[in-house]
Amino acid sequence: MTLLRNTSLAVILSTSLVMGACSNKDKGPSAESSAPGASLGLKAPSDKVFAKHFDVPSRKVSESEAKQALGELNLLDQSGDALSWAKSSGKNGNYSYTNLSAKDDDGQLTIAKAELVGVHMDGDTATFDRADFSGIKIYDETEDVTVTMDTLSVARPTPDMAKAIITSLQNIKDLNDLELDIDEDDLDMGFGALGMSGMKIASEDVNLSTDSLMWGEDEKTKLTDFKIKNVNFNLTENADEPMTGSLKSLSATGIRSDIFDSLPDRRKGPLGMVGGFNPLAKMYSTMKMEDLNFDSNFVEVTSKGFEGKSTEKGGVTTQRSVGEPFIIRLKEAPNDRDAKQAYDMIKELGFDELVFQSSQTTIMDSNKDTVEVKDGFLSMKDGFKLSYNYGASGVKAMTDKIQESSQGKADMQAAIENMKLNGFQMRLEDQSIVERGLKLAGKFRGADPDQVKKELKVALTLAPMMASGLEGEMLGEMASAFGDFVEDGGTLSIVMNPKEPISMTELADYKRSNLSKSDLGFSAKAE
Repeated sequence: MTLLRNTSLAVILSTSLVMGACSNKDKGPSAESSAPGASLGLKAPSDKVFAKHFDVPSRKVSESEAKQALGELNLLDQSGDALSWAKSSGKNGNYSYTNLSAKDDDGQLTIAKAELVGVHMDGDTATFDRADFSGIKIYDETEDVTVTMDTLSVARPTPDMAKAIITSLQNIKDLNDLELDIDEDDLDMGFGALGMSGMKIASEDVNLSTDSLMWGEDEKTKLTDFKIKNVNFNLTENADEPMTGSLKSLSATGIRSDIFDSLPDRRKGPLGMVGGFNPLAKMYSTMKMEDLNFDSNFVEVTSKGFEGKSTEKGGVTTQRSVGEPFIIRLKEAPNDRDAKQAYDMIKELGFDELVFQSSQTTIMDSNKDTVEVKDGFLSMKDGFKLSYNYGASGVKAMTDKIQESSQGKADMQAAIENMKLNGFQMRLEDQSIVERGLKLAGKFRGADPDQVKKELKVALTLAPMMASGLEGEMLGEMASAFGDFVEDGGTLSIVMNPKEPISMTELADYKRSNLSKSDLGFSAKAE
């Protein structure tokens, strides 16, 4: 009995010491608080931005070479099993066709006008510099689907792509024939620019339309611009679950598409792709999404949009992003089991709608090989506000090492040694998420929130006792801070501000690295 009493007393005393020593609300630095980022004021690129991508230089083509190319493309003479046309004209590589059509028992394709510019031979392959089609209509009788496009333009296709486009049009019998046979190992499929306007897909179950879609890559800079405008859809295939949606625009400028051309082997998976490009390079100039809407019987999603802007000067790239409120409104429980579980959990938390907002600034310095995230902000209305900042160094060194390695386990560990943590801060402000979470946990546990709180505090008290050294110290401080946060709400603050950047491998193997809490600059507290 004496031994039992002494053991119990030791446990009580050690627990009190751990919790008492770590309940240091007034000690240690506090994580910085971030505010929602202001609008960047970006606008979607105008159509004029894309006009340059469709410019092709004039090409001198002999009539004999042009006719050879037209013959290879089956556009020289009409035949019963391919495209037919009412009239054709042109010479020396530039040709125009009117009232083109292809028809069989499964459907029909008609094109009011087609113009080919720079038709020529590229070695043994026929190709062209640009093709412009207008008044396109495809009717798939089997599926009873009609596709129409006011215009479709393609500029600077590769020879394989040019051949695939014309072959697809000539062989079309239904919508499945629009799928191009692309084998990346054998064919070079690509183009410099693609433009489409007034596209509509109509059937008994599907109605989809978009005013325009444009994509273009600058030949010299390899920078890509993209925009899709005024997308609307209405899906009624399942009469009990109709869906509608719209998007005013989605656009991006200055996308570094050439970066992905240098990937060593995409089939090696994510690690193989990591080693193929510079993670500190400027990836885009602007990104913007405007007015997203989705509606169904179960949920309504709306957002004013998202903005991102990236600038580079002297090897330092600064990216700013702002996500305007993203709103998810629950309407009724869905039939899908997994979706219904998520629906029920959100409702049990006491929400009829979820409203998210986010913003952050990322600074990538190629000269110092560092990444720093500043003013990170994520909030959920009537739930929480999360502020975060962190920094790392050796990012490029790590990816270079991966690229050079055979990607075995030892190579990966050696590569990760180059990655260092410069600092980390997280500040979580409770705005009723604690109370809601305790109620939800209580429902699942069959207990009231106060009982759940007591059980959680016991678990938090015991956790540090299962560890020793640095791990025990950090767990003790975090357990105390989280316990106070659950008890009183307020703000949970976690800071790691090391004296010197710490290797990720050393941090992962902290039990044998002789690191101290002071070395890490670690602090956790509730405020």
